[in-house]
Amino acid sequence: MAYIIKTTSDGLIYVKASSVIHVKKPNALEGAKVMGQPLVINVNHIGFLSYNIEGHVTFFMASGFEISMKIFYEEAEEAFNCAKGNIEKIIR
Repeated sequence: MAYIIKTTSDGLIYVKASSVIHVKKPNALEGAKVMGQPLVINVNHIGFLSYNIEGHVTFFMASGFEISMKIFYEEAEEAFNCAKGNIEKIIR
């Protein structure tokens, strides 16, 4: 089944690669690459969810990375809450 963002009962968030704008660390020359595979995010490593300075919905990670996505804030918030509650759900 196709999805853009989904959660698992293990507290993971899967984001379709085409929905990821960038994965980067502020003040770094280059960010990480998403090579066509889904990006897997452990919800326990997310510091907070907000918008970055460019206005994109972004998960700010405890490690300092920023994961910006082409999804609505409400979808990202729902994914975060479902993953925190260990609920398996396809958001979109």
